[in-house]
Amino acid sequence: MVLVVLLVLCVGGGAAAYLTLRGEPASSPSPSTAASPSPSPSPVPSPSAAPAACLIGSWRETSFTANWMMYGSKVQFTGSGTLMRINADGTMATVDKTIRRGAAHGDRYEMIHNGTTKLHYVADDKTINYSAPQTTGTTTLKVNGSRRASEKLRATITPETYSCKGDELRLFGEVYSSEWERILPPGRPV
Repeated sequence: MVLVVLLVLCVGGGAAAYLTLRGEPASSPSPSTAASPSPSPSPVPSPSAAPAACLIGSWRETSFTANWMMYGSKVQFTGSGTLMRINADGTMATVDKTIRRGAAHGDRYEMIHNGTTKLHYVADDKTINYSAPQTTGTTTLKVNGSRRASEKLRATITPETYSCKGDELRLFGEVYSSEWERILPPGRPV
C-alpha cells in the first residue's frame, strides 16, 4: 500500500509537493489528499490572459499555514521562507530551504523541503494555473525528531486563488494559505 502524505510546497503557491510513504495502512489517507493530482485538470485560461502586474517580481514567503492529515491525525503546519520569482514571460521558480512544523496528540512533525521548482503559469485577475513543473531536491518527514521518510521533491499542479496589493501577496489553495512580501531591489524605498 502507498500512503500519500500531503506536503504543500507553496511554489508560487500552486504546485504542491508530496511525499509518498510506503508500507502505511490504507486507512490512513484522508480527504485532505485532495491536492494530489486530479484526473481531469481545471480549465486553464488562454495564454493571452495577462497576469496582474502585481504578481511579477521576487517574493519571500512570510507566513504559511496548512492542514494535513498525518497518520490519521489532522495536523496544522506552519512555516515561512520560500523564495519565489514570477516572470512576465509566464515562467516562475522557487527556492525552498524551509521547515514546516506541526503537532498533534503529543507527536511533533517536521516537513523539510530543500530544493527548487521551475514551472509555467497563466493568471487572470484572481486565479493562477500552473503547468510543466521541474523539481530538484528532497522532502523529508521527521516525527518526534526522528527521520521517518525522505523522497525526491515532487509537484502536482492545482489552481490557486491570489490577491495582491502593492508589495504584499496572498495565495490560497484548498488546504493552505500563504503570505508573501516583495523583495525590493537595493535603494528602492519601502
